[in-house]
Amino acid sequence: MRANFFLLSLIFSFVLTAFTQPPIAARIQLPTSNFQSALTFESFSVTHTFGSQITFNVTAKSDADVTAAAVLMRTGDSDRTEVIQASVTPSKNLKAQVTRELQAQPISPFTTITYSWRLTDSQGRTFTSSDQKYNYDDNRFKWQTLERGAIIVHWYTGDLTFGQYIADTSFQSLDKAVRFINAPLPPKVEVYVYANLNDLQSSLRLMGRNWVSGHADPKIGVIMVTASPDLIGRADLERDVPHEIAHIMVYQATRAGYDRMPVWLDEGLAVNSELQPRPDFAAALSDAVKNNSLIPIASLCGSFGSERAHLSYAESASLVRYILDRWGAAKMKTLLNAYRDGATCEGGVQQELKVSLIELQTDWQRDVLNSNPLLDFLRNAVPWLVLFVPIALSIALFIFIPKQKI
Repeated sequence: MRANFFLLSLIFSFVLTAFTQPPIAARIQLPTSNFQSALTFESFSVTHTFGSQITFNVTAKSDADVTAAAVLMRTGDSDRTEVIQASVTPSKNLKAQVTRELQAQPISPFTTITYSWRLTDSQGRTFTSSDQKYNYDDNRFKWQTLERGAIIVHWYTGDLTFGQYIADTSFQSLDKAVRFINAPLPPKVEVYVYANLNDLQSSLRLMGRNWVSGHADPKIGVIMVTASPDLIGRADLERDVPHEIAHIMVYQATRAGYDRMPVWLDEGLAVNSELQPRPDFAAALSDAVKNNSLIPIASLCGSFGSERAHLSYAESASLVRYILDRWGAAKMKTLLNAYRDGATCEGGVQQELKVSLIELQTDWQRDVLNSNPLLDFLRNAVPWLVLFVPIALSIALFIFIPKQKI
């Protein structure tokens, strides 16, 4: 009993002592300066004249003279940051402007530009703004816009009915391409429809593409085609929109390997994605066979160029269709994966199809271009002849050989 009383007294004394000790001062690190920033960015703006120049503006206030300013700029998904120095008059109330010329270093149309300003004051302090976004569009035209799913279409000639037809055609083309090429759906695809070829090519000329009638920039999900709001224009849309969307889907399948993959494969898949067939390609192939002027597949691994572009597209389309018919869609997927992983033009074919480019071309020419209808029939009929000829002979012998009279 006394032991318990002594223990309780000891605990009570300890608690009382703990609560009567003077508090320990909290160690709080106070800022050495006021809470306001030494420099405040007040406004940003960008303007551009398409194909000519782009101008960046900034205003800022500082507690010391700002002595230097520069724009840090990236285009699209590029990892490269361009530094553009501005000329400034030292001031605490800064207004700076810098212009970048576009003729020598063009920017792809409809690219999203990410930029920030970096300022330095007289005390050697640097201040960098948050990232800003700006869309470098073809502002020579007044674009109308319509959306359907992941598709965003833009056009400047024609009414809403025409715009809806563009959106529906693009939506159907994307749906087909996703299944045909078996690649992930991109977050968005922007379709810009120019009213005529001159308008389109004046835009593409900035990128050194003077002869093409359509263009896709897969890395930013943008395609540019031409079509008028009539029946001919709608037929153009059904050919060109699926073609360019297919390039975006091939990029989705290959990503970092897209720039290294064979052009004949990329373009062949694009032509085979079109909603309307191209009968003129068969004529081009037929003439090339007669004249012994087919282009070697190895020569189609890189850019086609303008001189024999028609035949290049025709061969690529026929060759890709042959691969699909002979090896199937699953093998086409693994072929794309090989190029995604860095295979060369020749290496991807050898790895996945187990033939060389020369052997592939030989087989394709024999089976598709130089085929004889009678030989094709006999070749396809051989398995059935092997099966039914013995049976037919047995029946004939049974019917026609005279039976012996008993």
